[in-house]
Amino acid sequence: MIKKILIANRGEIACRIVRTCKSLGIATVAVYSDADKFSLHVKMADEAVWIGESAPSASYLKMDKLIEVAKQTQADAIHPGYGFLAENATFAQLCWDNGIIFIGPNPQAIQAMGSKKEAKELVSQYQVPTIPGYNGSDQSLHRLQSEAQKIGFPLLIKASAGGGGKGMRIVRSQEAFNDALNAAKREALAAFGDDTVLLEKYFDTSRHIEVQILGDKHGNIIHCFERECSIQRRYQKIIEEAPSPALTPELRKKITQAAINAAKAIQYDNAGTVEFLLDEEGSFYFLEINTRIQVEHPVTEAITNMDLIAMQIHVAEGGMLPQQSTQFHGHAIECRIYAEDPYDDFMPRNGKLLTFEVPDLVRVDTGVQAGDTISIFYDPMIAKIISHGKNRNEAIRKMIYALQNSKIQGLTHNQTYLLQILQHPAFQNAQLSTAFIKQYENDLKFNIQEPLWLAAALIYQSLKTPLALPFLPRGWRNNPYQWSYELFKLQEKNFKVEYQWLEEDSIQIKIKQQDYTITQITLQNHSLVFFLDKVKYTFEVQKTSKGFEVWYQGINLEIETIDKLPDVVQGENKNAYVAQMPGEVLKVLVQVGEIVEPGTPLMVLVSMKMENTLYAHSKGIVKEIFVAEKSFVEANSQLLQIESLN
Repeated sequence: MIKKILIANRGEIACRIVRTCKSLGIATVAVYSDADKFSLHVKMADEAVWIGESAPSASYLKMDKLIEVAKQTQADAIHPGYGFLAENATFAQLCWDNGIIFIGPNPQAIQAMGSKKEAKELVSQYQVPTIPGYNGSDQSLHRLQSEAQKIGFPLLIKASAGGGGKGMRIVRSQEAFNDALNAAKREALAAFGDDTVLLEKYFDTSRHIEVQILGDKHGNIIHCFERECSIQRRYQKIIEEAPSPALTPELRKKITQAAINAAKAIQYDNAGTVEFLLDEEGSFYFLEINTRIQVEHPVTEAITNMDLIAMQIHVAEGGMLPQQSTQFHGHAIECRIYAEDPYDDFMPRNGKLLTFEVPDLVRVDTGVQAGDTISIFYDPMIAKIISHGKNRNEAIRKMIYALQNSKIQGLTHNQTYLLQILQHPAFQNAQLSTAFIKQYENDLKFNIQEPLWLAAALIYQSLKTPLALPFLPRGWRNNPYQWSYELFKLQEKNFKVEYQWLEEDSIQIKIKQQDYTITQITLQNHSLVFFLDKVKYTFEVQKTSKGFEVWYQGINLEIETIDKLPDVVQGENKNAYVAQMPGEVLKVLVQVGEIVEPGTPLMVLVSMKMENTLYAHSKGIVKEIFVAEKSFVEANSQLLQIESLN
């Protein structure tokens, strides 16, 4: 009987394992790197041991150190979670060699699935359909070119030892094959130390279906139904659901039996996932077996009322699986919240999580809390949000509501993008494929009402700025005809927002020559309420190092403030821009004859080791530039002249 488990992982999955262990009365040992010293999984576990520096290679991937800590803390077993060493046959064997239970499949099963090439050859012997392609050992250029012609285009080049989208290339013509092959091999070698590839027929509109399986040490294997994982970016999933809306009862029976056959081929004995591709005609093909718990396992738990982590522990202890058929009820959807910018090619964004609040309507699996930092060293996932309903429509509706009412502030993330997908007609009608994001990329671009967001930032800034003379009303000027203004950057665009306060709770704003009168303004802490055209708007606003983070109906946007380098005017020439202080001209960003809009960056100056950008304060045409890059200028030196076009 297992009494203590060392969790050889971090973040969300480590916290998930701790929760199950606590419910089973099993003690837990967390391990952590320098970056994770104050992480949630460290706080939750009964014990925690430092294992190295922040980089995974110096901490979470150090097999000997993990074994040493397990022995030191007298842990009976190690749970690897997912990622890191979860599918490492050497580590699994090392655990057993040291008398430590590895909570995962036997090392031989992991080894058998470690090569996609060998896995396909093995399962095909057990009546499991595989994708037409080439899996041969002859990796010469001539042979691969020849096989590519036989398969036809488009085809997929895939690293045999790969995963996570690395070493994969879609090729649509013979002419593009060589370059794609070389790139895939280079990437595979760098990521896995093996540049062996296989070739497969590629389906543009296929669906990604995976079957959850469980095996025990007595030869029993069951399935826990399937998951639909077709919504992907960079070959990685962001929305999953169970069951798949594409499967009929007959097709479900066939694909789950194929999954069991594949598991039997390698004598599987723990939780795992058999992945398939489903084409438009209803034919399915084996992709691979993931020999671990999956990120998306909560949707299976939601529809089956099973705790898959508890089942993993039960099997590892030598327990037998139930022989009765599993049943499912309702529908579940999981959305992965990532610290990334979906409008900048899904590039990861690290930073501090200021606010993290999700309605109780849904399940939340996370490894972070407000105040934590999303590190540059690890996967940028913030949380998984899981909804469950009587049917798919109800699950979607609950998820939309949950995302709209979640406050995740402090750094860029994909919450808005997920909402765009969930609300798209094709998603709601279950018209899914792995090409969904590419197919609907124009629809998924978020078009906001810019004036509302800019107004929220400006009003918050104005109300939070102490009055220099408290006895005067806000916005008072000795020249009432001269408007104040601020410069903001929103979604890579610069804006000049002019304004004048009418009363304590009313303000007039001008953006791009359009006037807006905002009334009934109230601000309590970070909650800002105002009316525009008799419509009430409620925003949450947080000050950040760059400006503001503004939240509205589940949507977070960053609005940067642009420092106003004062447009000091010499004489009567109001269109001449001058240097506020001595400095070096780092960059000249415009050319003579160029038309600029308010907020257009004109020039970057370096003064006292600080960069300052000079911005246009009105629409005009650049008439003269008086300085060159790398030149030094004195305070009040004329930099350039712009002729107004207003």
